[in-house]
Amino acid sequence: MPSPQNDAPYLTPDTATNGVSAAQRATVRNAVSKLGTPLLVKVEAVHPGEASITGMVDVQPMVHQQDKQGKPYPRQIIHDVPYLRIQGGGSALIIDPKPGDIGFIIISGRDHTHAVTSRQPSPPASFRQFSMQDCVYVGGFLNNGPDQFIQATGQGWRIVTPGTVSIEASKITANCDFETSGDVKAGSISLKQHTHGGVQTGGGKTSPPS
Repeated sequence: MPSPQNDAPYLTPDTATNGVSAAQRATVRNAVSKLGTPLLVKVEAVHPGEASITGMVDVQPMVHQQDKQGKPYPRQIIHDVPYLRIQGGGSALIIDPKPGDIGFIIISGRDHTHAVTSRQPSPPASFRQFSMQDCVYVGGFLNNGPDQFIQATGQGWRIVTPGTVSIEASKITANCDFETSGDVKAGSISLKQHTHGGVQTGGGKTSPPS
């Protein structure tokens, strides 16, 4: 059974001691324990948005709570958590999280439900503070090596993928050499396999392209 205090970042340890100063320390410790701090989580489900808006994830906190005797209590899944997208204005790098990814949640000081829903400055939706319900997801940490990636090296950029690289643009300009071990096609015309008509066989060669 989940702890009834599952929403609290920590459970208060046993601080039963005598004296005014001990009571003050216990009070301060109890208040600090209720502050929401970044917490390691695992992605359980992904609800991606369209390209025009970031989606949500459901996450499982990876660090259990403990009672005064040290007994662990797994936390409940946190649903509909906005996740980070690297974006500036109308430009973005879209890499949606996947189930099993590990990252952190950053907890807001106040209920940010209205701000998340409207994407506008808004009043808090309730009086709750430092609640795990009010968080955003930032990934990924402690994950396995990727199958596809873009890597910056000392020699340039390296793009690796087991699939296809598709570029959609109105115009591509390249002021550099382009090398490939495969073929290059313009429409149905192959760079490696195309032929030139109107040329007699023999030792002559066609003129270079102009």
